[in-house]
Amino acid sequence: MPSRGVISNFRILSVCTLLSRILGLVRDMAVAAIFGGGPVLDAFIVAFRLPNLARQLFGEGALSTAFLPIFVRDMERHGNETARQTLSAVTFTVAGILSGIVLLGEGAIWSQLRVQPEGTQLALVLEFLAVLLPYMVFICLSALLSAALHSLRQFLWPGLVPVVLNVVWIVGVFIAAQSTENDRLRALLMSASIVLAGCLQLLLPLVMLIRNGWSLTFHCPEGWSRVREVFAAVLPVVAGVGLTQIGAVFDSVLAWGLSRPDAGEAALSSTFGIEPVLASGTASALYLGQRLYQFPLGVFGVALGTVLFPVLTQQAERDDMPGFRLSLRRGLQLVVAISIPASAGLYLLAQPVTLLLFQRGRFDAADAALTTTMIATYGAGVWAFIALQIINRAFYAVGDRMTPMKLGLFALLFNIAFNLTAIWWLGGVALALGGVLAVGLQLLFSLNRLTARIGQLDWQPVHRTFLKVAAATALMTLTVLGTQFLLPESDTLTVRCVRVLAPLLSGTVVYLSASYLFKINEVWSLLRSELPDNEELGVRS
Repeated sequence: MPSRGVISNFRILSVCTLLSRILGLVRDMAVAAIFGGGPVLDAFIVAFRLPNLARQLFGEGALSTAFLPIFVRDMERHGNETARQTLSAVTFTVAGILSGIVLLGEGAIWSQLRVQPEGTQLALVLEFLAVLLPYMVFICLSALLSAALHSLRQFLWPGLVPVVLNVVWIVGVFIAAQSTENDRLRALLMSASIVLAGCLQLLLPLVMLIRNGWSLTFHCPEGWSRVREVFAAVLPVVAGVGLTQIGAVFDSVLAWGLSRPDAGEAALSSTFGIEPVLASGTASALYLGQRLYQFPLGVFGVALGTVLFPVLTQQAERDDMPGFRLSLRRGLQLVVAISIPASAGLYLLAQPVTLLLFQRGRFDAADAALTTTMIATYGAGVWAFIALQIINRAFYAVGDRMTPMKLGLFALLFNIAFNLTAIWWLGGVALALGGVLAVGLQLLFSLNRLTARIGQLDWQPVHRTFLKVAAATALMTLTVLGTQFLLPESDTLTVRCVRVLAPLLSGTVVYLSASYLFKINEVWSLLRSELPDNEELGVRS
């Protein structure tokens, strides 16, 4: 593998992810302005969580993670034809299983809608879910095919898959806003646009595989034997990769069920004799907070994990554990150099970012205040979310699927227990705080177990990087706070832009300058063709 491969591929995927996240922010701004933080948007977010959870668990998460090592092994040991048969057999099996799940789900939803009073919160969720459910099939298959492209060291086209979703979604929001004044119909039209986007998201990696000679085939006698092996690996990986997402869905459902609806309607929790304790729009604020912390998580954490995973898998397959440990250590140094200032920046800019992006139209000051709290809380834990992405990939690369599952289950139970306890006295922010604390604990235990599994890492370079980054981040923080203090406050769009851009740019300049002075080479390696000392995450030229 060429020495520039990992960094250049990381840059490609990061740029694509950055474009997707920017479009996602535009999308969320439009959705917030049209619907506000009310019950219709809350219901849509809860409904969208379910097919999106399937994407995170079985698409980009468990299925891709379980499939990629087997696909790489077939290419390494048996050649491309066997790997093509494996890809085909797994793809057709997944398509059949997911289509069956969708048909059963649609039947259950429509039977429930026949007896559910029209206009209730539950009815809204079910209506939106009925439209959105087929998206699960398209996006999971798209993620599977994208994983195959990753194994072939192609990252551009898979990186554009989420861009397609955001472009079509934005168009769908615009059409919905122009077509009707009814919020329910607008949300239904928006849901239909997401399903259309899913079709296009599946076609993109499929066409690229065909163009590169990896067309799917029904004749795959060697591939069918791999299907059982892939699915045997899926369930433990679901827990390790996906329990964080399950916790996020639980938080959204809890926020939705314990919120006081607008217009004096009865809260869902009142049905069970529980008084609502959260403000209307808590589920929306929680969702927007998660969207903002996923910006640096996607641009850096997911991108680095996606590019590093095939490298670690190949090194584990060749039993090159010194190279494996070096790759992981250099990856963790990159995590430290980028995620710590990203956490600090998101925490410091939570309020001006919320005011700039979301407070307009029907998204009022109360909605903005609640969202600011969520963004700041999640922002403080960005470093843990990013680091856990890398550590979990290291476990899967060496074939250990049980440890992430066990630790993920522990984190989920902690998250649920904390939320059910703290929500009564901390309010909605407890939902975000519980998620951050759970991931932090999971990360600490995962690091301890991983070093026992692969051998002790050389922590001294990581510690040196951390001390330098901490000092640079402290200077950045002082700069951001000072800039915010000097800037005027106003509700005009110009001032809102300045209060985001001026601290962001000044803080970035100070951090980069401090990185140069303190010789934080990991930051500058992302701007060069190779890492220091001609190494690139453990891959030597």
